[in-house]
Amino acid sequence: MRRWAGEGATLRGDRRVTGLAFAAVLQFLLMAAALGAYAYGRHLADGRPERAYEHARAVWGLERSLFLPDESSLQKGALRWDGWVRAANEYYVRVHFPAITAFMVWVYFWRRRAWPRVRAVILGSAAAALLVHFAYPLAPPRMLPGHGFVDLMTAYGPSAYATEPGQGITNQFAAMPSLHVGWALLIAWGVIRYARGRWRWLAAAHPVVTLLVVVLTANHYWLDGVAGSAIVVAALWATSRIPALDDRDRGRAGASARRDSVGA
Repeated sequence: MRRWAGEGATLRGDRRVTGLAFAAVLQFLLMAAALGAYAYGRHLADGRPERAYEHARAVWGLERSLFLPDESSLQKGALRWDGWVRAANEYYVRVHFPAITAFMVWVYFWRRRAWPRVRAVILGSAAAALLVHFAYPLAPPRMLPGHGFVDLMTAYGPSAYATEPGQGITNQFAAMPSLHVGWALLIAWGVIRYARGRWRWLAAAHPVVTLLVVVLTANHYWLDGVAGSAIVVAALWATSRIPALDDRDRGRAGASARRDSVGA
C-alpha cells in the first residue's frame, strides 16, 4: 500500500512538473509571437519619410518652446570625451530586449502572482506604441539635418540599423514613442515593487541611464522618452483597475487582516 501511495505521489508530482513546463512554454511562445508581431508591425509602418522629417521638425520646435535641453548641445558637450560612446551604443543595442526578457522570466518564475498584470502591461504598451508608429512616423535626431547631430552608431558602432532607411527589418522612423525608456521604467517599477531588500532601489537607475543613452546617442528626443513612459504608466494604471489582474500579495494581506482582527 505504501509503495502504491508513493508511486501515486510521484506520478502526481511528474504531472505537475509537466503541466508547469507546458504552461511556461505556452507563455514563452505567446510573448515571442506578440513581440515578433510588434517588431514586424514597426517594419510595416516604415514608408512615409517626408512625414517623418516633418514631424521631427515639429517635435524639435515643441521641445524648444517647452525649454527642454537642446539634445545636440548636450551631445556636443558629451563628445569632448568620446570614451563613453561605444559603451552607450552597446547599451542601446544590447540591453533593451534582453533586459525586458530577463524581467519577464523573473516575474513568471519567481513572482507568479504579478505575471498577468506585467504581461498585460507589456502587450498593451507594445500595441499602443505600434499605433503611434503608424499614426506619427518620426525621424530620430541623428537623421535630422541642420542641427549638428552625430550618428554615433554609424561613426563608432555597433549599429542597430541598416545603412539606408528602408533597408532591413528595423524601422528608423519609429522614434516616437521610445519603449527603450518605457520598458526600462516598467522594469524599475517591477523590481522595486516585487523584489525584496534595499538593493532593489538600484533599479531606479535603469530608466534614467536609458533616457540619457537614447538622447545622447541621438536615437530619440526627450519627448520620445516622455511618451514611452506615459504609455507604460497609463497601462499600469489601467491594469490596476482590473480585479482579475490584482497582483497584491494576498497571503500577507490576509495575515495582516487576521492580526488586526485579533488586536481588535
